Amino acid sequence: MVAAWTPVDSLRIAHAFLSDLRPKSRQELSVSSDLRVPSDRPATPELFATPPEVSLNAWALSGDRTATGAPILAADIVGPLSLPSEWYLADLQLPTGAAIGATLPGVPFVVIGRNERVAWAFRSTPQKAVREPEAPTGRGAGDYLMMLDRLARSTDANNALSGTSEMLSAGMEVLAIDRETLARWPEREVERPASFRDARLAVLDDRQLIISVEGAIAVQRDTVSAAARALLPLMAKELWFVRSASGIEETRTERLRNEILDKLAQWNGDMDRYSQEPLVFWAWVSALQRRILQDEFPAANAFWTRPNPDFLYAVLSGRGGSAVWCDIRPSARMETCEDQVRAALDDALGWLVDRYGSDPSDWSWGEAHTLNMQWSPIRPGGMVSDLLSLEAPTPGDPFTLMSTVFASDDARPFVSNAGTNFQAVMSLSDESGSYFITPAGQSGHPLSKFYENLFPKWMQGEYIMMSTDLSLARGGAAGTSRLSPKSEDSSSTIEDRSQ
Repeated sequence: MVAAWTPVDSLRIAHAFLSDLRPKSRQELSVSSDLRVPSDRPATPELFATPPEVSLNAWALSGDRTATGAPILAADIVGPLSLPSEWYLADLQLPTGAAIGATLPGVPFVVIGRNERVAWAFRSTPQKAVREPEAPTGRGAGDYLMMLDRLARSTDANNALSGTSEMLSAGMEVLAIDRETLARWPEREVERPASFRDARLAVLDDRQLIISVEGAIAVQRDTVSAAARALLPLMAKELWFVRSASGIEETRTERLRNEILDKLAQWNGDMDRYSQEPLVFWAWVSALQRRILQDEFPAANAFWTRPNPDFLYAVLSGRGGSAVWCDIRPSARMETCEDQVRAALDDALGWLVDRYGSDPSDWSWGEAHTLNMQWSPIRPGGMVSDLLSLEAPTPGDPFTLMSTVFASDDARPFVSNAGTNFQAVMSLSDESGSYFITPAGQSGHPLSKFYENLFPKWMQGEYIMMSTDLSLARGGAAGTSRLSPKSEDSSSTIEDRSQ
């Protein structure tokens, strides 16, 4: 029997959410007690970087950069992709008016969203791993919920952020807009380590001086990988420009290698699900990482289950003497990164031929890279979970703006069971609306027609327009669900108008 909900349960959920924003410590992630860097290798901090379970991303444009003259606020969340969804689209009717947007089940506040006058979102900032987090009912979770309540009742962007400094949790920035103003706290943008996603966002920002809501949505759905654009020239430079000019006939292996290199030379880094280049690139990166780390860390495959482009970029660019990682310590000769890159390409091509056949035209990124959402209301796995899960070929990679994080699965290394799991673009101008989308339906019950109704929209990039006008919401509803908890002193009803 499920116990009745209490406010402490909301505090526990909020605490768990805030804890997921912190990177895990190296000890928490380690599967081996001996992960010490050998004395003849330089300290390369990127090697042990541990991204958090959940990250919040947000960016905003002031009115002088938008088509309508009113600010635009875009937000997305990267985290687990699960059924039921971690995020729920809701319309909360408060005494001060409506608040719409993303909620966490069990938390009666809008985490990212807007009311009639203000829109708000959060952005993760760097923080250190903490092995002993605060108690579930600690001040951090309570203050955070109080801040969400204040945001929902705020009357303008500056009012929304008043007092935020006392309530904002560590590792967060908050952005707010109204019809004229863009505000943030802290007022000065927090400096973050350079990331491939931020690099891509900066490129798109520089390309367009004026942007519309539709343009902001296109930025969020972008699938060009800055990691591929940075790494590939370093990996292929010797292979692209140092080709044999002899008249000796090429072997079958050489022909395949040269065909693939020619295709990669013309590729722009777009992780398109129908293209072969993304599959070749990530197979090559994975093989290279294994070759570089296998002699220092025999259990490297178990610890570094996913490619680490930040580490590989440091090594291939020779930053701080990091190129020495390419040398195989037990061997007599000094191996170079060019040696390892060349051998890794052959490893990758062998893996691809074994799995997908010898004709590269039969290879595609979507065949290996699928979005996999497992149904796990209580516990994951099992035949029923497999039958009720959602899976489809998907573009992107862990470093595209539309993020898809690779699973830790040797058999299917590029399947994605985490990544972007909520997106919103909000404007308070009369000409533009506010748009939201999550990957699955609003119901976690497999027999409900709302179990997976948003999945096709998510895959097509079709956002849902939400309004704070209750009459419009009711008029556009596909149905009404009523949850009426039994109470001795209350007959309150929660209403859900499913899209």
